[in-house]
Amino acid sequence: MHPFLIRLRADVEARRAAGLGRELLAVSERRGAHAVVEGQALLDFSSNDFLGLGQDRAMAEHLAGLCRNQGCGSGSSRLVTGTSASALAAEKALAAHFGYESCLILGSGFLANLTLLATLFSDKDTLALDKRAHASTMAGVRHSRAAFHTFRHNRLSHLEKILRAQPVQAVLTESLFSMDGDSPDFEVLRRLKEEFGFLCVVDEAHAFGVLGDGGRGLARDAADVAVGTLGKAFGLFGAFVLCPEAVRDHLVHFGQGFIYTTALPPWHGDMVAAMLERVAPAHEARAHLKELGDAARKILGDLLPVRGAAHILALEAGDEARSVRLAAALRRRGVLVFAARYPTVPLGQAILRVNLTSLHTRRHVETLRDALAATQREES
Repeated sequence: MHPFLIRLRADVEARRAAGLGRELLAVSERRGAHAVVEGQALLDFSSNDFLGLGQDRAMAEHLAGLCRNQGCGSGSSRLVTGTSASALAAEKALAAHFGYESCLILGSGFLANLTLLATLFSDKDTLALDKRAHASTMAGVRHSRAAFHTFRHNRLSHLEKILRAQPVQAVLTESLFSMDGDSPDFEVLRRLKEEFGFLCVVDEAHAFGVLGDGGRGLARDAADVAVGTLGKAFGLFGAFVLCPEAVRDHLVHFGQGFIYTTALPPWHGDMVAAMLERVAPAHEARAHLKELGDAARKILGDLLPVRGAAHILALEAGDEARSVRLAAALRRRGVLVFAARYPTVPLGQAILRVNLTSLHTRRHVETLRDALAATQREES
């Protein structure tokens, strides 16, 4: 074997030896709140399909018709002939719905954060970001070559100390953190923005569609720019940046992740519009998720410490090896839960991440509780 390949293999083996190995689960089918893995239907608490739209049969039939009429692929980048009229209309609809001046759709949430931050900022800028910001945010910051400071997770008092010590062009955070399930105090953040004049960039990927008035997220009063995804509550794929027109123009002219890639399929804009029409009035689903989250914290809290104030719960498992054992034991009992470990979460602070969707019921949460209780008895 080539020495370089030996080095790569050694890196992976070291990860596995530390209890940090990764695997790809082959999901053959989704049935409501269940996912079929290796022929077994597992109660699925790992999906980001928060409103169940990814499995909506009417939406699937609508997509099939659009694909038959418009074809499978766009054939070029957005700046050539890949911008469909429906994509522009969808961008306007998203901007209007969420209350921003402008919008730009990109291929994925990771690409959106990477492109946005690497394009807007340079080595002339200084940024401040939450210590637990998503990997895509960190990648964008590093690619921009801007100087940066991290503040302790959701500790805006620490952010204020940074702001008083030196000029900061932008503050980057999230409205609902994907692993901790918690949020910063946006009223405090808004006041800090008024005092210090920074640009506020908020990733609302896990909040849009679910949290806030009409599912419009939590950060509008503070955010100048927001990033949303179409692969979670919208049940589709792709992402979008909500921003002032000047930011959109800058991304169109200089954003490499937008310019140098094939556009999304020609029907994508039509599907975004159709999904938005389903997300906007989904008040009952959002209310159900809130009630279910409140109940789940009580139901599961006697077994493991629970963090998270919304539809994402973090069950504190402790070390990496234990989180893997618990997740594997739950799978044997018919429940699929993601064991989040370093580097997704801090080393030694592994969690079982429980994602609630509108397809779940209280009985489903009780099934998780019973499976976890049995696993803990087996463990002891």
